Amino acid sequence: MKCLDALYICTTPFQIMSAISLAVNRKEKADLYIDVQFEGAEELAEKLRERKIFDCVHLLKDVQAIKDIRFTKGRMARYRKMMYWFRHVEKAAEEILLPDREYKTLYATHYIIPATMLILYFSKYDIRTRMHFFDDGESSYFNQNFYKSSMAERTARRWVLKGKKLRKVRRLYLYSPDIFRRMNPTETIPVFQLPRFNDSDAVKEHLKAVFDVTEDKGIREPVVILDNIKESVLPENECKRLVNLYKRMHKEFGDENIIIKRHPRDPHEDQTGIREYPYKIMPFEIICLASDSNRMNLVTLSSTATFMPKLLLDQEPRIVLLHRVFHRPDWNDEDTNRLFDIIRESYRKPERICIPETEEELEGILRNIREELTSNGGKEV
Repeated sequence: MKCLDALYICTTPFQIMSAISLAVNRKEKADLYIDVQFEGAEELAEKLRERKIFDCVHLLKDVQAIKDIRFTKGRMARYRKMMYWFRHVEKAAEEILLPDREYKTLYATHYIIPATMLILYFSKYDIRTRMHFFDDGESSYFNQNFYKSSMAERTARRWVLKGKKLRKVRRLYLYSPDIFRRMNPTETIPVFQLPRFNDSDAVKEHLKAVFDVTEDKGIREPVVILDNIKESVLPENECKRLVNLYKRMHKEFGDENIIIKRHPRDPHEDQTGIREYPYKIMPFEIICLASDSNRMNLVTLSSTATFMPKLLLDQEPRIVLLHRVFHRPDWNDEDTNRLFDIIRESYRKPERICIPETEEELEGILRNIREELTSNGGKEV
């Protein structure tokens, strides 16, 4: 049996970036498991193997428990699948875990399916593996449910464990513990600093190699639209309004001053006339390693990536958030607003975070950006 310091379970490129930062800075002998949910996972895994950051990089592609729970439609049908795999958690763990290995610590961003199965398995068989959570962007800071399983899951686990205690999450690693504590003043979980990218040359070197970051992949345009999967949050008429705004911005700023970064999972390609950043699956956080985000004006409906330059690299792009101008039905913006208020306070120039309430206010902000570009020969100060 091989004993390692840690096992990281990730589902997104950003989570993998955070896992690299933690593992390298903590000098851990660790394995990385990738629950494949994004395009290019196999190629990324091969580059990770070449860098030898992790002892083993393991793709969770054909795990029946994960597929059954994730893709079963209907709440009750999904619950029955979950109950089946809770009762057969040994079989699920056997499919997930590499053989003949044990781990001192399991890291995940929240209760994703493979982590849930392994926590239950470790608890049932008294395997002494600790459980920690780590940063996954905006939701890590204000969504309390992110770290809590459902009542149905908790009931099912108690039934399976038959009196044994479920292994508890012991720590939370975040890029900004201060923001988390201010957002969640009553939360008692110990929160630790997750090393930022600019804290370690070794981490930056690994990230650039793994994600193939070269100078030509940086963004030089001063106005950057970080597009969302609009249809998931906006009604059709509001989607059209947003696309029309993009078209107007293209006309007003000029082709050389604006670019759009599409969401990696967005199947639509609206014809806005704006040049698209060509490396669609590259996370914006990685693009910033090849760019000067201090010079950027980031325009977005509501993207978690906008405040990452500040958290990861201590850079301060101007941020223009559109979520108050466009109607999002049943969307509670209270936490989002509070989060950006706190981030604004952390900026050296707080006025660079703009959250317009009306079309008129938005037009004023865009006019100021145009004037700055004109006075600086087309380049942001």
